[in-house]
Amino acid sequence: MTLVESLIAILILSVGLLTMAQVLAFSIIASKTHGRDAGKTTAAAQEKMEELVGLRFADTTTDVTVSPPNPAGGTGLTAGGSVYPADPVQGYSDYVNATGNRTAAADAAYTRQWQIANDSATLKTITVSVASTKSFDYGTAPSTILITQKAP
Repeated sequence: MTLVESLIAILILSVGLLTMAQVLAFSIIASKTHGRDAGKTTAAAQEKMEELVGLRFADTTTDVTVSPPNPAGGTGLTAGGSVYPADPVQGYSDYVNATGNRTAAADAAYTRQWQIANDSATLKTITVSVASTKSFDYGTAPSTILITQKAP
């Protein structure tokens, strides 16, 4: 009787350990993927913020949706834009592929959006939001929001 009980206990223990191993493997892969994408959203947000902060305070024409920024045909630091993922505004959004280069919306891994607000005649608030466009089966896709203020 002891041998049969021992074999059943080992079988139950084996099934439990195999299940835990699968859960552990899934969590490691999910954590790595989410962490990598979260890091890339932060890097893309920082890159866009540096571009915008580098513009002159009164700039209303630079097109920062292209690389390198074009001195004409854009919105510069004109008040406007949106950081809501479902509401991209023309001239205040661009798209980045998995390697960090600007691309068309169809090939995008990340969507960058920014909003400029005139707080006063001498102060602007710049908000940059980057969200992963990849589909995550569990949880939400990573995103980053950076906010700064610019004075002349």
